[in-house]
Amino acid sequence: MLKYIIKRIAQAIPLLILITVICFTMINLAPYDAVDAITTPDMSAAEIEARREAYGLNDPVYVQYLRWFNNILHGNFGYSLLSHTSIKYDLLIRIPNTIKLVLPSYATAYLLSIVLGLLSGSSKNKWADKIIDGLCSIGISMPTFWFSMILIYTFGFVLNWLPIMGMHTVGDNSLGDFLRHLVLPYVTLTVGFLPDLTRFVRGSAIGQLKEDYVIVQKAFGAKKAEILFHHVARNVMIPLITKLGMALPQLVTGAVITETVFSWPGIGNYFVKAVQGMDYPIVMAILVLSSSLVILGNLLSDILYCIVDPRIKSMQ
Repeated sequence: MLKYIIKRIAQAIPLLILITVICFTMINLAPYDAVDAITTPDMSAAEIEARREAYGLNDPVYVQYLRWFNNILHGNFGYSLLSHTSIKYDLLIRIPNTIKLVLPSYATAYLLSIVLGLLSGSSKNKWADKIIDGLCSIGISMPTFWFSMILIYTFGFVLNWLPIMGMHTVGDNSLGDFLRHLVLPYVTLTVGFLPDLTRFVRGSAIGQLKEDYVIVQKAFGAKKAEILFHHVARNVMIPLITKLGMALPQLVTGAVITETVFSWPGIGNYFVKAVQGMDYPIVMAILVLSSSLVILGNLLSDILYCIVDPRIKSMQ
C-alpha cells in the first residue's frame, strides 16, 4: 500500500512540472503584450521600457520561467500587475469563499445522486427511471448561467425573497445573512452537479443488478430495498469514489460562471477579472493551481480506490 502511494506520487511530480511549463508557455504565446496591462497610452517609450525592465519582461523566456517556477516552489505567486497586491494573499482570502459555496453544493448533489441513481437503475425503463433520466437530460443540457438568471429574476426581482449579489450585505456579517446570500448560487451549483453524478450512479447500478450476487440474494428471499441499499449500493460506491477524488479541483475552480453571475468573491470571479484585465501573473497562478489539483485529485482517487477495493490491494 505504502509503496503504491509513493510510486503514484513519484509519477505525479514530473507531470506537475510539465504543467507549469505548459501554463507558462501558453501565457507567453498569448496574442498580447503583458506590459500593456501596466502602462498607459500617454507613457513614453522610455517609460514603457523601464516598466519592462522592472518586471523582468526583457529577460530570456527560460530565465523568466525559472524565476517564476522558483517563486512558485516557495509559495510566492508574485503580485498583481493591476492592483499590486500579493496573489498569495488574495488566494488565501478567496479560496475559502469558493469552498464555502462549492463544498455544500457538491456534497448535496453527491448524496442525492446516490439515492436517485439507485432508484433509477433499479427501475430501468419504468416511469421512475424515465422521469429521473429525463430531468438529468434537461439538467445536463441547461446552461448554468441561464438557470442562475432564472433564479435571480424569480427570487431576486419578482418575489424579492433573496439577495442576488455578493456573500454578505455591507455591514452585516452574520450567519443568517451569509445563508441568505448562499441559497441561489448553492441551488445553481447543486443542480449543475447532480445530473452527471446521478447518471453515473444509474449506469453503475444497472451493471451491478446483473451480477450473480444479486440473483443469489433474490433466491434467498431478500427484499428489493435490502438488495439495493445493502449490497448494490456498496459496490456502486467503489467507482463513485473516482468522482469524489476528481471533485478536488472543483472545490477551487468549479464555480467560475456561478461566482461571476452572483458576484461571489471567490476564485472564479477573481480569475475572470484577471483574464479581462490581462493580469497574467494571476492567470498563471490559477492555471497552475487548478491543473495541480486535477493531478492531486487523480492521485487521491487511486489511493481511495486502493483502500476500499481489496482486489486492487492484492495486485500491488
